[in-house]
This record gives sequence, structure tokens and C-alpha cells, in this order.
Amino acid sequence: MEKKIERRGRIAENDTIIEVYTQNFKDHTGETFTWEWDKTKFPNGPLSVEIKDPQWANFDRLEKQLSTLLTKYEVKGSQRKQRITKSDKLEIEQLENEINEIWYSHFPEDRPKVRKKRVTKTK
Repeated sequence: MEKKIERRGRIAENDTIIEVYTQNFKDHTGETFTWEWDKTKFPNGPLSVEIKDPQWANFDRLEKQLSTLLTKYEVKGSQRKQRITKSDKLEIEQLENEINEIWYSHFPEDRPKVRKKRVTKTK
């Protein structure tokens, strides 16, 4: 193949369009954004956007541990449901409590209200 030489005007450039790429952004607060693009699948915008916030890193780690524990006990096809072991049950409860505490520390309005028993008058 011979390279086409243009003698006048603009120089010939490589005009191949990049269709699959990722962009990484870092905010001044420490957040990192990862945008994944694939123009062949979706030409109008990114396929996925992943946002990682340092203050939520512990929350994400605990959530991942919980999901791996729960997938161990998922029913696949026509299998029988597996019993959850006592140690796994305690670990699941502990992880859920830790996740809830982190969530409620950021969003206290989401914490469920404690309902008190209604006191009735006795005659």
C-alpha cells in the first residue's frame, strides 16, 4: 500500500473513529468517575458510569461481602434450598447491621421509627 501524498491543502490525517474507550475523571473531593463508551452498542451516550467515592468505600466493601455470602445460598434451577449455617447467619446479620449504620449515619431521616406500645387507661 502506498501512502497517499497530498501536495496541496491540509495534510492527510488518520480519520479512523474510536468506537470503544473509557474516560476517567477525578473530582477535587476525591471522587473518581469512570465512563465506558461503546459507540457500536449505544451511539448516544456512555454504556456505564461508575462513581467511586472514598467516604463510601467501606460501605461498598461490606455490600460486596454480603452479596457473596447471599449468592452462596441462592437456589439454582431445580435444586433444593440450602440451609444457612449458624456462623453464616450471624455474619450476614452483622454485615447488614454495619451497612445500615453507615447508611443511617449519612441519611438519618431513613432510620425506621421506634414504635412504642400504646398505654391504655385502666379503670
